[in-house]
Amino acid sequence: MSIPFKKSAAGLCLAVLVAGFSSCKKDEKKPSTEEPATESTYSLRVTSGTPAATYILQTGAITSGTINTAGNGAETKLTTMTTKNGFYYGIDNDSGNLVKYTSNNKTNTIIKEIPFTQISWAFYSSFYKWKDDKTLVLFSSNSAIQFEYAILNVETMAITASGKINVPGLKAGHYFWGYNAAFIGEKFYLTYTQNRNSDDISEEVTYLATMDYPAMNNITVTQDSRFTLPQHYTLNMPASFTENGVAYFLASPNIWTTANKNAPFAIYRVKGGATQIDPDYFYELTDRSKEEALGLFYIGNGKAITKILDKTKITGSGSYGDAYITEYYVIDVANKTKTKINIPKSLSGSFSENVLVENGIVSIAANTVDGFYIYQYNINTAAVTRGAKLEGVSGLTRLEKIK
Repeated sequence: MSIPFKKSAAGLCLAVLVAGFSSCKKDEKKPSTEEPATESTYSLRVTSGTPAATYILQTGAITSGTINTAGNGAETKLTTMTTKNGFYYGIDNDSGNLVKYTSNNKTNTIIKEIPFTQISWAFYSSFYKWKDDKTLVLFSSNSAIQFEYAILNVETMAITASGKINVPGLKAGHYFWGYNAAFIGEKFYLTYTQNRNSDDISEEVTYLATMDYPAMNNITVTQDSRFTLPQHYTLNMPASFTENGVAYFLASPNIWTTANKNAPFAIYRVKGGATQIDPDYFYELTDRSKEEALGLFYIGNGKAITKILDKTKITGSGSYGDAYITEYYVIDVANKTKTKINIPKSLSGSFSENVLVENGIVSIAANTVDGFYIYQYNINTAAVTRGAKLEGVSGLTRLEKIK
């Protein structure tokens, strides 16, 4: 199968996200049963220096002061897919093993690692969803032609089930693309489209596969022709959330991931128990000729934060990394409204998890012309303050609270 656009986009994604997925040294591989003492509560995955190195950097405060890697942070070649309850979960790039580890600004210590051969993991075609605090479900599309899954018990670091998801209906000469997914109760909902191998153009249809969890069977597939591409490359940036038994998804046909033109950037939804995308709901977020949308960071009460990009200044895939084209908006999926957050235009941080929600405050790491800062947005008052400055940092792929 020849997928030229997909491969080039994937290559770009990997190059840009190298800060989030790979790097250098100082990883302890001795298994440990104890978590090293952490010096702080916030974790930033950043790149710094020339040549650029990747650091897991922890700090006790993000609302003021300066954060840098001078004497702080631990270089790493471990990926970070996700974090939970003080632990990082990722892949050891050298061995391909699945790892659970900690960091303390000096050393990254692997608590446990296991062989990970159950699915064909690749950063351009893989994703994950937490089922609950103990269960991380990993997915891949195996060269975009066969969906696969592996269920990980994060307490024991054991794969409890794995296998193929036999979604029917892949057309000859096509491949699966644009994956977005959600759990509602014991149902798993997978949305995707199909692209032609010949030109990487979507068939202008979005599919919804509904199935039972954890068996991943009893699959029903339905179609919706109102839009094309669910947001892809969601390994390091959320593009869906579930509230009150309804899952909301972002359609995001940005030029980084699709050759389709003038398709809508919009929110669609699936109600619990349904087997089709809600035909009575569709919230278009942007002016198709002027804007793109990326990311869906849930902040509660039917609201989420999304990145709105100035499409008129996107001259190619490189613009996602080097142009100040991004603004942040609060979107209300019930009332179908969006409100701009008072943060200067920034580099897009295209597929980075740079938005953190805690206790009514949203922290957003934004690299603007004025500098790289962590802004705080008050959900109740809409007030914005400029917090800690990231100094000597060239990129950030993750901002999260560890403890």
